[in-house]
Amino acid sequence: MIVVDASVAAKWILVEEHSDKAQALHSACTQAGERIIAPPLLTSEVTNVLRQQMRRSGLSLADATALLRQFLSLAIMLRAPSDLHEQALAFADAFNLPAAYDAHYLALARALGCDLWTADRRLINTVSSKLPFVRWIGDY
Repeated sequence: MIVVDASVAAKWILVEEHSDKAQALHSACTQAGERIIAPPLLTSEVTNVLRQQMRRSGLSLADATALLRQFLSLAIMLRAPSDLHEQALAFADAFNLPAAYDAHYLALARALGCDLWTADRRLINTVSSKLPFVRWIGDY
């Protein structure tokens, strides 16, 4: 079981730096029957990534919609333990994160006792020395 954040999940449908490593992680989990888990905000964040691609790179609505459907078809279990938001707020405060979004992934991975895979270099630089379960997709 692993937790992934939007920075990794978006690489499953977009060609970006380290998309090959994100795809390899997804394939390995799928082949091993390992569950991929994320907080429910994952779908909103990936939708926003696609919207930003529309604004910045000229991705058409039709193409963005097709990519979103492709993403939604992936076997990702969305989980929100009852104290997820409270724990996320505590993580955001403890690491002085500018927003609580990333902290939801941290809180979920800690609650489940599994690794969190991210492509967010800022997050890695901020928490990796104290949270060894946070893993950089570039190292996969």
